[in-house]
Amino acid sequence: MTALLGAFRLGLLYALRHRAQTLVVAVCIAATVGLPVAAELVLGHYERQLGKRADSIPLVAGSKGSRFDLAFSALYFKEQPIEPVTMRLYNEIAEDPNVTAVPFHLRFTAKNENVPIVAVGADYFALRGLAPESGTLPLMLGDAVLGAKAAAEFGLKPGDSLFSDQRELYDLSVPPPLKMRVVGVLAPTASADDHAVFTGIETAWVLEGEYHGHADSETIDDSLVMARTADHVAVSPSMAEYNEITDDNIATFHAHGDPSALPITGVLIFPDDTKAHTLVKARINNKGEYQAVDPGELVGELFEVIFRVKVVFDWLIAMMAAVTVLLITLVSLLATRLRADELATLSRIGASRAYLVTLVSVQLVISISLGVIIGLVAAFAALTLLKDLIYTM
Repeated sequence: MTALLGAFRLGLLYALRHRAQTLVVAVCIAATVGLPVAAELVLGHYERQLGKRADSIPLVAGSKGSRFDLAFSALYFKEQPIEPVTMRLYNEIAEDPNVTAVPFHLRFTAKNENVPIVAVGADYFALRGLAPESGTLPLMLGDAVLGAKAAAEFGLKPGDSLFSDQRELYDLSVPPPLKMRVVGVLAPTASADDHAVFTGIETAWVLEGEYHGHADSETIDDSLVMARTADHVAVSPSMAEYNEITDDNIATFHAHGDPSALPITGVLIFPDDTKAHTLVKARINNKGEYQAVDPGELVGELFEVIFRVKVVFDWLIAMMAAVTVLLITLVSLLATRLRADELATLSRIGASRAYLVTLVSVQLVISISLGVIIGLVAAFAALTLLKDLIYTM
């Protein structure tokens, strides 16, 4: 036993002395171990997160087009190239007593397009299990509640203000940014809700210019007046620095025209049971004017494609592993050849065969162990870095 411990000590010293050779083998092992482990960890995380998120919203209705664009705009608040619909669709769905319908609007952003402004019906928060950690939910026009990550990233709290982004800088017909009141911060949910700003659906129509208030014409700054007659004053809203809804002017905000024609991105549908789910989905799709999609089904289809493609990468990783084994074998044989005189000398002075095998194997074991540790650490680091990527893309 003492002799074998001595062989282990000499092997360790040899590995430390020939660091380049040890690290080359370790890096090869780390790549072979780290890549498949990282792929499995990240893919498994996304599969669980996407599935959990998709299952929480049974149906999404909206304009006809890409099913995936419609579903993922509702799931992750990413603006997609889909045509808006109107509140007429929401009103039709909401007439069904067996479902709960929630309109949502997704077009505007804040903080230089880093945070989506998601306008939703009031039922959204209860149906998604969202509650404020501090403050309240949006109660009035112009109120905003922030997701936990968004609030922490930008250092905002209840009582602060948040401006929407200006979408068209040189278009005089586009309303200016809206100064919104931050009334609450949601409790963390480890979902896309943590990375968004939520407002009431009416606030989105203020951003669109469909809702607006009227100010006293005598108090308007002359620099904002485009034309003035005895009966009318024409003002370009884009000439103002920003809009703000206050206690003094909130009562003047209203929509012109048919309320059912106001724009929304789509409708989230929460059926009471499986039968209601099937009936409302079939009714919307059979009419042909709109489409209703099941996010859970789409996520399943997505991962079926991903796993088919993943087989190719699994074969590539297997080939890389085989090449790594051959490389390690070659390095070990060359290292043993270079140490032939040393090993012969040890044999002549009485070193046993087990002693020599231990001496030669120690460097290889150290390299493999170091490579496995580096590979696993890198894999878990990749999971930590990439697990929130879907919220920020």
